[in-house]
Amino acid sequence: MTDQIIFDSDDIVVHFHKGNPDFLVITFIGIGHEESAYTLYFGKPVFQKYDVSCIGITTKQRNWYYSPNMLKALEVIWRYSAGYRKTIAIGLSAGAYAAIKYSMVLRTDVTIALAPQLSIDDREANVIPEWAALCTPAMRGMGIKKEDISGDIFILYDRHHRDDRHAAETILGYTLGRSDVVVGLINVPSAGHIVYESLKGSKNLMALVETVRSSLPPRERQAALARQTRAFRRQNAVNVYNRIRAGFERHPLLTWQLLASRRFSEVKKVGDILNDETVFYRLAAILNNRGYTHQARTLLRAMICYHATVDFLLYALKDDPFIEGRSVFLDHRGRTLGYSLKRRQFTSSNIVWMEGDAVPVSSTEYDGAVYPTVSYFGKSFFLSKQEGWISLGTMPGNLSVMKQGKRGCIRAEDGTFLSIVEDFVSGWVQECLSYETFSWVML
Repeated sequence: MTDQIIFDSDDIVVHFHKGNPDFLVITFIGIGHEESAYTLYFGKPVFQKYDVSCIGITTKQRNWYYSPNMLKALEVIWRYSAGYRKTIAIGLSAGAYAAIKYSMVLRTDVTIALAPQLSIDDREANVIPEWAALCTPAMRGMGIKKEDISGDIFILYDRHHRDDRHAAETILGYTLGRSDVVVGLINVPSAGHIVYESLKGSKNLMALVETVRSSLPPRERQAALARQTRAFRRQNAVNVYNRIRAGFERHPLLTWQLLASRRFSEVKKVGDILNDETVFYRLAAILNNRGYTHQARTLLRAMICYHATVDFLLYALKDDPFIEGRSVFLDHRGRTLGYSLKRRQFTSSNIVWMEGDAVPVSSTEYDGAVYPTVSYFGKSFFLSKQEGWISLGTMPGNLSVMKQGKRGCIRAEDGTFLSIVEDFVSGWVQECLSYETFSWVML
């Protein structure tokens, strides 16, 4: 059966898909989909595919489903849901707020709330300014209260997200002294606020629905949800990326070990992770700077191979037919130092996709000193600083590399140091600070 709109107003739209009569799913989409209020509701393709009866609530305004029209919509939703043996509400963020807020009014049996917000009224809760600014005078006091909640409520959240943890624990606290409500908290590590991104997939969503509608006791369903979310996020590219992004600077070796693991090779859509080149080239620089030379080299080679062939493999150095002996310089952003012959200037960009005609700057040892060089058709040329430009020569020029452990600065004879400001903007400074040093990696 095709969907129909059963309620329409200036802000609230209610969709209905008639499917399996055994149970009804009621969904509230998150904020940010106002332009598609007539065409998209949360779970639409999934519940159509599996022929699940569904009411999808959307909003044309960022009002957190808190308006006079929502009260009218609830009456319509109640009439449609009355004929089903079990009702399950699902919401994301602002939608999760609404799913819990109206659980008592709708008498929903089960609620799956993904990172619910408690309120956007900054008199009631800690709210980020951009959300607090959307709280109109008519919305004051709109937060979830103890008397709003009903049924079994399962909150999926990242406990390291401070505001989401506070909201989850506050709602859990509302159950004290009540036997008619159960709130179960399920931690989804490294998910951040947008929890569903770490769990999404049509089969995953249906698995969660089947778990919560089962006849198991609430705590057993909570434990089952925890097991399911662990399995889902292990192969979820967004969740793996979030873990890498959050920890690569503090734990570079552990991050490299994750990238080298079999588990990482089984992640779906790995390109969604690796395409953030800044993270992985910065990781290579950090590894090198901390003495993990082997790991830095293998990661850099793997990223070069990935950008060239879309295959990501952390080879052992001895198994990699890569030509050895070439060094590169990674700046403080993880970008590769390059040289543009056309511009006669230094550049900074992706090691594979060098901007314009740029080529990577390498180094050559000559007569006991190390010099920055570039290679054209197998011939190395030395770099020299001139007035307003950088020239090439067949013999060492006035630029040299000052080694500082695994790092290095490029120093001119006049005592100044190369500083990378932006991709095509470089300058010369009197003092070599941390962001004027380069991680010097030998491929």
